[in-house]
Amino acid sequence: MCGILGLLARDRLELRGVDLQAALRSMRHRGPDDEGYLLYDPARSEALALGGADTVPDLGLPPVAASDPTRFRCAFGHRRLSILDLSAAGHQPMATQDGRYWVTYNGEIYNYLELRRELEGRGVRFHTSSDTEVLLEAYRAWGVGMLPRLVGMFAFALLDTRDNTVLLARDQFGIKPLYLARSERQLAFASEVKALLRLPGVRRRGNPSKVYQYVRYGVRDADAATVLEDVERLPAAHYLRVRLDSLETDGPHCYWKIDLAKRISPTFPEAVAEVRRMFDESVSLHLRSDVPIGATLSGGLDSSAIVRQVQSLLGPAQPLSTFSFVSDLDPVFNEEPYMDLITDTVVHKVRPQAADIAADIDEVMLALELPFESLSMYAQFRVFRLAREAGMKVILDGQGSDEIFAGYYSLIGARITGLLSQLRLPSAVRALSGAPSNARVYRARMMATAAGRLLPGSLQQTVAGLFGEPQYPDWLRADWFEARGVRPRLRAHGRGRDALREELRLGIEHLTLPALLRYEDGNSMHHSIESRVPFCVPELAEYALSLPDEYLISMSGETKCVFREAVADLLPEQILRREKVGFGVPERLWLRELRDWLESAPTDALPFLEPGKARREIEAALAADGRWPAHVWRMVNMAFWARSFEVEWS
Repeated sequence: MCGILGLLARDRLELRGVDLQAALRSMRHRGPDDEGYLLYDPARSEALALGGADTVPDLGLPPVAASDPTRFRCAFGHRRLSILDLSAAGHQPMATQDGRYWVTYNGEIYNYLELRRELEGRGVRFHTSSDTEVLLEAYRAWGVGMLPRLVGMFAFALLDTRDNTVLLARDQFGIKPLYLARSERQLAFASEVKALLRLPGVRRRGNPSKVYQYVRYGVRDADAATVLEDVERLPAAHYLRVRLDSLETDGPHCYWKIDLAKRISPTFPEAVAEVRRMFDESVSLHLRSDVPIGATLSGGLDSSAIVRQVQSLLGPAQPLSTFSFVSDLDPVFNEEPYMDLITDTVVHKVRPQAADIAADIDEVMLALELPFESLSMYAQFRVFRLAREAGMKVILDGQGSDEIFAGYYSLIGARITGLLSQLRLPSAVRALSGAPSNARVYRARMMATAAGRLLPGSLQQTVAGLFGEPQYPDWLRADWFEARGVRPRLRAHGRGRDALREELRLGIEHLTLPALLRYEDGNSMHHSIESRVPFCVPELAEYALSLPDEYLISMSGETKCVFREAVADLLPEQILRREKVGFGVPERLWLRELRDWLESAPTDALPFLEPGKARREIEAALAADGRWPAHVWRMVNMAFWARSFEVEWS
């Protein structure tokens, strides 16, 4: 797990060696164990490997700070967090023995041993035990056809010195980030936004369209654009090829997508057995490491199942360390009794208070880089800090299960849409009435959204406005957005008979999982921890989304049916059958204690908010009871984020 950086120039690189080193150093937390650089010029076919302050001394590389990058047109930088092959042989950027291919790579290929054996059968000889060398030789053997073969998380740049091209690629779920900044004269890429902002020519201008979607609806889609106009991302499951002689790009091309046309009809016990097989295999693959592994534990179904399965694989001789957030302020969010049901682990718990948030919030902003949804991200930040303090480098986490196995209560509405589309009204009523007790308060909303999915797309925005969801509440300035060509839109929804599976795929590709994985990556890597997510493997997602709807959400409204049964032997009944709570925090109680900080939010500096009315929204939120209003956090978060990153507004 690492941090990568690169700059490709049409004519020549316009920065000094010290500037390149400073940009990479801004991501030192992603890889404090080693540092490496490559400068390449296609006209002279010259490749120069360089080092820095953290480079393994035995490599004897000349210092990048004393180099002259203006003689070259391609630069790679790499920060290494050593997980597999801890020796200097795993140094990056890494080249093949013949020097044709170079790669700077962030991630882990969990099935690298299987790929290595296959390549060895083709006559390939390996010189390291790293997955990086397997990646290079897999590309030599199969080209971009290797990408669907990779089981893991990755973002990489691969230079072909014969064709003078650079291939950029991300894993199927986008677990590992890859940000881009383009102009006519250069293309830059990096694992983090802050590194790009240190490179010449990358502006800090806000993107009005993305700002609107975030502030108004909290939309977290995963297309190329971000809230910064000059910064985009390579979408998950895509690759992009760049020609060094012209900077012309080919792509991005999608190499993997869940096929909703694929339907299977195993018996429920057969599906349970297959899900368990895939789950066990994925957890086993995710344990491949040359350093100790721990796990997060929330007390919920997913993290508890992972911990239990890891324990069964490691055995009692290797006690597993678990890391948990505990809320003492509000019993609604206190998961500690359920955590304590998972025994025989080395327990670590963190209990952050409101005062801690005030002390840490600037660091959280720096770690997450782009605006985020709620203070639950702070709780996650503290869990990873706790893991780092305990000496961990690798942590397993349960992200992805809710999107793959239909764990969110909001998906009951999509299930009902499918039933209504088939004119199965009694079944739709049964699914609604059977919703878990802590979701019944949302029954009216579930039914309304289910019916709304049956409307033509052209009518949905109008109907939403009639039900209290105007495009522009009075605290938003419609004139500012309209002057910049912003067209409000509702997020996409699953529709018709396949509403549930369409909604699941949207969650995986756009609506929830990409943002959750971004937060996970930012919070974990800020603390030099590799976070692994065993649910996010293509085989498991493809299988789950090919199953009948009732295997995911039952006719009685129970979510994640097939997965619950698949891990039933691992977990106590109290966890197996409990209602979903989610990773919640006492946000309202925290923010009331932080009134002064909250009221200091520089919302007046945001030109798209109505200053007085935005202030009244904050005051009303502080005075009210119940759940903290999400839009108030978003405007506050946007204000602090814009100040922290010195964002400019056109």
